[in-house]
Amino acid sequence: MSLPGPAAALCAAGLFAMAAAAVPAGDSGAGPHAAAHTPPHIEGPPPGHTGGFGEPTCATCHFGAPLNEAGTTLEVGGLEGGYRPGQRHPVTVRFESFDMLAAGFQGAFRFADGDRRGAGAGGIRPLDDRVTVVRGEGGDTEYVQHTRAGSAPTDGAIEWTFEWRAPETEAPVVLHIAANSGGGDDSPLDDLVYTLAVTIPAGGP
Repeated sequence: MSLPGPAAALCAAGLFAMAAAAVPAGDSGAGPHAAAHTPPHIEGPPPGHTGGFGEPTCATCHFGAPLNEAGTTLEVGGLEGGYRPGQRHPVTVRFESFDMLAAGFQGAFRFADGDRRGAGAGGIRPLDDRVTVVRGEGGDTEYVQHTRAGSAPTDGAIEWTFEWRAPETEAPVVLHIAANSGGGDDSPLDDLVYTLAVTIPAGGP
């Protein structure tokens, strides 16, 4: 998967892919993945592709290896000590993979259990033009994800940084992330998809 060119479109998981590559010669494009390749999603995937709470992942549209193939690092920094209600936390997502020529991610903070299980927790603010925030259906959950500017790795690694404002109530929160490492072939094939779930307890420093 390479960066976008004249014939490139973004697949439903938000990374650059040629729609034609997913449709065999002579096919009308009416197969199960045809709609997933149009229209292009320049600023990342549509909401709801983190792999958490029954959501799909980038593997909806990107293929190449089993989910979470060995040999890649996907980690989150800034939340190790938990959170205090209402506090703002700078968060960094680091993604490192072999043969990564383009990359993207999507994440969401939601309550881990209780009456609000699965509901959006806190708020997210981009710190630069490499990430953006979109809302899911119904507007309850915010999703943080890469932009076009934030899709180019350096030497097989990439980082995204943003700010999370913790919720006012003390309850465990879970951050679900799905990330895609592109293989550089301008198609949804040979891509590597990874997921991560981080539980964040209340009561941090």
